[in-house]
Parts: sequence; structure tokens; C-alpha cells
Amino acid sequence: MCRASVFGAADMDAIIVALAGFLLRGGIVLLLLPSVVMPSVLGVAGATGVDAFGIDGRPTPWLFQVAAIVSVATALWLVLALMIGSLIDVWLIDAALGPDEAAAGRPRPLPDLRILLDLAVIRAVCLVPLAGAIYWASSLAYDTVYRELITPTNLATPLALRVVGDAAGALLVVALVWLVSEVIAAIAVRRLVLLDAGIWRSIGGAFIHIFRRPVSSASTVIATFGASILATGLAMVATAVTFDWCRVAARSQQPIPLTIGLGSLSTTRDFRPIVFILATVALAVVWVAALAVSGIASAWRSAALTFETAARVPRPHTNPTEAGLGLSGRLSGRSGD
Repeated sequence: MCRASVFGAADMDAIIVALAGFLLRGGIVLLLLPSVVMPSVLGVAGATGVDAFGIDGRPTPWLFQVAAIVSVATALWLVLALMIGSLIDVWLIDAALGPDEAAAGRPRPLPDLRILLDLAVIRAVCLVPLAGAIYWASSLAYDTVYRELITPTNLATPLALRVVGDAAGALLVVALVWLVSEVIAAIAVRRLVLLDAGIWRSIGGAFIHIFRRPVSSASTVIATFGASILATGLAMVATAVTFDWCRVAARSQQPIPLTIGLGSLSTTRDFRPIVFILATVALAVVWVAALAVSGIASAWRSAALTFETAARVPRPHTNPTEAGLGLSGRLSGRSGD
């Protein structure tokens, strides 16, 4: 864990690459979520129109068409995330197991296409249980959304928050399935890169690894994923607060001195533009800090899982950069500085 923390905090290249993988695999949605204004029931009705649901509550063909378009876009993004994410996985594994502190900054050959495809397949296979859990939870969420649209329980609370509160059990199941799938995929990916053992042997080896090292595996998962969840949560809270500052500053209908009660200054000064600029600067600073913290946490998590997996993998006798990590050759083909 100490080696992983040093790798995650000391090398800027590793932080940037890990951040790219985090954002591509869905982290950008988490960081943008606090800046999304929750729609009201009237807002949802205005955005979807009257053709989304029939009188009997069943979805209309228009809604199925929208769902199909969203599904195709999601599938394309998922394929891109699997391929580029696999390339990032190999880069981070190679950098973490490098012989010196400058391993992350040196050029390296590109991985074999076969290795990237196998890594993408492992990630896709491990997403199947998550897809099943989401499908199961979506039926409960649909019933909750329809009930809240027809007979809302509390108009003061945004619709999305009411749905999350009512379907908290289903969302917890989805989160647990995602965590288990992510851990199995992470260990399997590293076993394939280090041993080139094939897709199914790598996945089976991930289960065996957790069975043989339950305490070490659980400690690594709790520490790294807990730190990542904490970092992402703090980033989301800070982003939400500063975003609210910008909204309040933009919607102020009277001079700021009058709002805070500064007496005679209220008729001679209007500090609203300055307040809005300061709020915007605060939001930008928080965004940069959120990206930095997310990158550090992602690099630390990747290195910790790499070291945990490598503890049960025989060390190669050759240079891992040339033979042990599925790379396509010597430094003639490079992935960049």
C-alpha cells in the first residue's frame, strides 16, 4: 500500500493517465452530476412531451425510439471505453512494476492488439452481472418514476431524489454487484497482462486469488475503493456547493449590498458581477482540484491492485517491458512520452 501511495501521488504522468481512464469509464458523469439541475415533474413533462406514456401508463413507441438511440450511443461509448481503457490498464501496470521511480515517464512500446482485445473481453464479461442487476433494478425504478409522476409524494423534493430514496435497496444491490464485478475484472486483467493466461483462466484465477488471499484482497479493496469513493464524494460535494454559488449569484434580482443589508451602500454600489466572477473562479478551482484528487486516487487504486495481483504471480526472468506485459516489441513503436 505504501508503494502504491507513492506511485499514485508522486508521478504526474501516472496521475494524468489514471485520470483519463477514470473519466472515460464513467467518472466524468459523476463529476458532472452535481452541476445538473434536477428536473421537476413539469420539467420532465415539458422535455418528453405528452407522447412518452399512454393513458394506461405504458410507454409509447416514441419512448422506445429514444431508448434505442440512447442504447446505441451507450454501446459505442462502452466499446471505446473498453479498448482505450485496456490500453491504459497496460500502461499503468507497466509503470507500477517499473524498476525505477521514473518508469512512468519513459516511452514504451504499444501492447499487442490481441492483448487489448482479450482485456476488453474480460471487462465486458465482468459487466454481464452488472447489466443483469441494472435490468432488475430498472423495473423497480420505472414503477417508482411512474408512481411519482402520477401521484407525487413531495413536490418540494426533486423527482430524481425521490426516486433514489424509494429505490435505495435496488440501487444498493447494483452498487454491490458493480464492486464485485470491478474487483474480479481488475485482478483478471492484471493476471492476463502478467501471465498471458487467456480470458477464462484469468477470470478463474481472479476468483482463486481472492479465495487464497481473502484478508489481503479485502484490505486492498476496502482501502483503495474506499479512498476513491471518499475522494469522488468530496469532489461532488465541493462541486455542488460552488455550482450553487454560481446559480445564486446569477439569479440575484437585487444589488448584493441590499441583500446583505449594508445600508447606504445599497444605493451606490452593485457587486453582483464581482460576486458572480468570484463564484465562477471558485467553481473552476474546485473542478481542477476534483480532477487532481480523482487522478491520484485512481493511480493509487490501480497500483495497489497491481501489487496485490503480482504477489501471487511468478516474477518473469526477462525484462517485463519487453516480454512480461504483452507489449508488441522493443521501443521502436512507442505510445508517447
